[in-house]
Amino acid sequence: MKHFFIRFFCRTLVLIFTFGDEGHKSMKFSVPQLSEEEQESTHLPDYLKCDACMAVAYQLQTALAKNKKSGKLAESDVFDIMEHVCKNSFQNYGLKEVEGVKRLSGPGLTTENVAAMTQMGGKWPSRIQEICHMYLGEIGEMEIYRAFQEIPHQLSVFMCYGQGVQGYCNHHKDKKMEENDHVSKDEF
Repeated sequence: MKHFFIRFFCRTLVLIFTFGDEGHKSMKFSVPQLSEEEQESTHLPDYLKCDACMAVAYQLQTALAKNKKSGKLAESDVFDIMEHVCKNSFQNYGLKEVEGVKRLSGPGLTTENVAAMTQMGGKWPSRIQEICHMYLGEIGEMEIYRAFQEIPHQLSVFMCYGQGVQGYCNHHKDKKMEENDHVSKDEF
């Protein structure tokens, strides 16, 4: 006898699984509670910029790989591809709470398959679009493309673990280094 029940209380989803004589297990998922800044601001909060950078890098890398021809892409193609990514690629991203921390979730992010309720839509896609356009303006389309050509499967390393706007994930790198002292810095 296997049963599966879903109950929704206010902003909490409770899943109850019943397995014959084994009893039942329940899992609770809550919609992230948003601060005023998270609800009202048109800009992405600083603590989410690493996730946004990773999302942008993933979408750019995917689009460039898909459009890669036998040779180099023309400059106009690079500009068109990247502008298309910034305008159209972030509708499947949202906010979820993972282990008590609010994180962006969507394609290419480590949080994508973590079981939690995700608040989709709203201002999240446009906030990530803003970060995407910021990268195109600050780094430049051709510089990003050159990095893609050099390290096609690790564009996020170039975009998210450098200096200035390219360093939004450096604090994650340092934390990871402390957790894994035996890992060399070259592996990042």
